[in-house]
Amino acid sequence: MARFDVTPELASVIKSTRISQNVTAKSVAEHINKSQAYISKLEKGELKSIDQTLLISIFEYILGSEEAFQEFLNDTLSPIFSSLTLRLSKEEIDQQLWYKNFDTVLRLIPIPESLVQSINEKMVDNNIDIYTLVERINANEMMVNDGKDLNAYPSNTWFIDNDNGKVNSEYIKISLDLQTLNDILSLKTQSTNYMTMFATVFYLFLIENYANSKTINKEEYLGNWKKTTSFLNQHHFYSLEEKRYLESKAKTESEIDELMSDFDRDNLNTLNEIIRVFKVYSDVDIIKTTKYLTEFKKNLKWDGGFILSLISLSFYSLENLTTSQRKNLLLEITQLLNKYKSMPADNNAVEFYD
Repeated sequence: MARFDVTPELASVIKSTRISQNVTAKSVAEHINKSQAYISKLEKGELKSIDQTLLISIFEYILGSEEAFQEFLNDTLSPIFSSLTLRLSKEEIDQQLWYKNFDTVLRLIPIPESLVQSINEKMVDNNIDIYTLVERINANEMMVNDGKDLNAYPSNTWFIDNDNGKVNSEYIKISLDLQTLNDILSLKTQSTNYMTMFATVFYLFLIENYANSKTINKEEYLGNWKKTTSFLNQHHFYSLEEKRYLESKAKTESEIDELMSDFDRDNLNTLNEIIRVFKVYSDVDIIKTTKYLTEFKKNLKWDGGFILSLISLSFYSLENLTTSQRKNLLLEITQLLNKYKSMPADNNAVEFYD
């Protein structure tokens, strides 16, 4: 079972996230069937390690849902990493395996069609079938060649070899089932984690360049690693750490823009359009619009995942409602809100939305 070392940085992130979401340590303890003392020790960094499943459960509870946890991984991990690079050395950052797992194993990334198309073309050009590819991926040849007993390690989680506190090597044992890869390559799956796609491309290149040879030396593996990273970068499929590295090397606005994926651009365009609409309303009545947006900001701070789910409801489908009917709808929503305001505290516990 995968476990993460509880570093001071992880402890700090857990505590700051809990406080920002106005969630009590007592309720977190009750949710995971632990004592408040356990949460206190966790947030002080006094525990040696924590089970990955338990850690994810804590974050999902604090944030309100599995979906909100994914939003946290996409929106908050990058600034967390930026903070780490300012305070820690490269060796100290390498010890933050919780971050590496959050970034490359747990965080789901939209899959560009161009990337899938290129992979499928390479498979056809090199006569590589999906069964062979999955078999090579799950063989984890890099670990085997380094003398690792695969049965001794959990799947799909990073771990390190330490020598007197110094990181020697980082490893991850990939376990990928055939159906998962088939869904990715047929575009039935719209997102996946970084290491699933990395392993797919990595072993695709190995088969392409070295055929069935499984005694490749370390330098050749490292060369293949760099080639895989470059290939994924070309298709704008990044880990957050890799994207931040590329951004730090970019010297102009156009170079930074070039790093954006189509998903990034769509997101940015949507945000700009929302800002434009709010600006129009502000020009008409800045006092009222500021008042409404201030309440909206408070709602996001209260529970961003819930509010995003709320505004995703298709109110636009009610286009035939009269003005009077729309006023009635607002009144009913307000009455419903007041009903939940007066609900007893024991019926108002934090739960997942789906």
